[in-house]
Amino acid sequence: MTGRSEIADYAPTKPVGSDSGAVISAVEPGSPAHRAGIVPGAILLMVEGQPLIDIVDWLWLSDGFAVDLVYKYEGATFTQSLTREQGETWGISFKDPLFDGVRICRNNCLFCFMSMLPKGMRSALYVRDDDYRLSFLQGNFVTLTNMDQADVDRVKLMRLSPLHVSLHAVSPHVRECLMGKNQARGLAVLEELLAADIKVHAQIVLVPGYNDGEELDRTLGWIEQQPGILSVGIVPYGYTRFAKLQTSYEDHEAARAVLSQIEPYQLRSRELCGVTRFQPSDEFYCSAFPADIERHLPPAELYDGFPQYEDGIGMLRVFADDWHSAMQEIELLAGDKAVVSGSYIMACGTAFERFFTPLLASSPLADELVPLAVENRYFGGVIDVSGLLTAADVCEQLAGAVKDCEAVLLPQSMFNADGMTLDGCSVAEIAGSLSARVSVVPCNMESLLAEIAGI
Repeated sequence: MTGRSEIADYAPTKPVGSDSGAVISAVEPGSPAHRAGIVPGAILLMVEGQPLIDIVDWLWLSDGFAVDLVYKYEGATFTQSLTREQGETWGISFKDPLFDGVRICRNNCLFCFMSMLPKGMRSALYVRDDDYRLSFLQGNFVTLTNMDQADVDRVKLMRLSPLHVSLHAVSPHVRECLMGKNQARGLAVLEELLAADIKVHAQIVLVPGYNDGEELDRTLGWIEQQPGILSVGIVPYGYTRFAKLQTSYEDHEAARAVLSQIEPYQLRSRELCGVTRFQPSDEFYCSAFPADIERHLPPAELYDGFPQYEDGIGMLRVFADDWHSAMQEIELLAGDKAVVSGSYIMACGTAFERFFTPLLASSPLADELVPLAVENRYFGGVIDVSGLLTAADVCEQLAGAVKDCEAVLLPQSMFNADGMTLDGCSVAEIAGSLSARVSVVPCNMESLLAEIAGI
């Protein structure tokens, strides 16, 4: 069963127990649902005689060439049988794929980013989701601490695999310090799922003085004995100026020590399994080797398909490799001609600017593309990634620096699906504040070159 694409970029809109149900938001023209007369606004009640909890049930029960539905529309209840051809979808999209609401986290994690946010942001940003269904469908990392036995049995029955699990540590006292009193349930569920051959991608948020050092060795050693854990991403604790704990691995030597500690596990994994299961985040390489980041990044083949990409692991390697390939092609195409007419300002986080500037310096775009690092004053702390930039910081720090440029390029990652920044501004509002043309560009070479060079 598949389904990640069904809820790409899903953001929770209601808490668990909400009663909106399986509301159909769109029906694809010409699809089986459209031919049967189903319309947006209908509420799907039953599939194959079974009530629906969420989109997982829908995918499970409708995985065939015929399906019987019961739905409600404008107060009336209808029964309908649908059929489809090979490769055809049913043509139904849902308003909210978690029909019963998102499962809320019940932990009190020391490193929880939600607890470090300033007041006054959009309410959805404060929702601490910990939903195993989003773990399967969308790759969200969850602790498993709020799963009852019925949830566990459902995962095993439906083979909801792989899941993405926040592990952090294996010693009970360390886990309790990091996660709170419910920590034991999470590890017990994980062990039961692994025993049932449910595959897992794990995450460790490394917090200085808590789960590093000997505890990190203990955790990585435990993972070595769990073949069902396909990969583990090790990411540094990130904090804003509102956090109680104000220390991480900014120091070069501290970051290098972590990389050195993980390296033997990587070597054994490659030797025994043929894959690099233990993968430090890009942030560790940025902190450890700030003057020469790219040279110290692992080659692409050691990321084994980038299973932890969305957790910030391998993004810089992918960008660097794509950049070098694209620059070679541009040099061949352009010859002595200018590649770009006009100059472009690329706003980005300070972390990416440190990485990107050396790449740009020796490229054909060096004179036309100008990266400007935007310091994250809104969140403060060690927050330096492009995806957490706000309109307030961009507008304040770029004011006066973008005069006469062709356009200001902003990273798509700083906007949500509705085109709004974390502090609630639109692209049009930013453009108006800067008095400049603003383009939103995904962080990949194809989109960047299409925007500035039409290539």
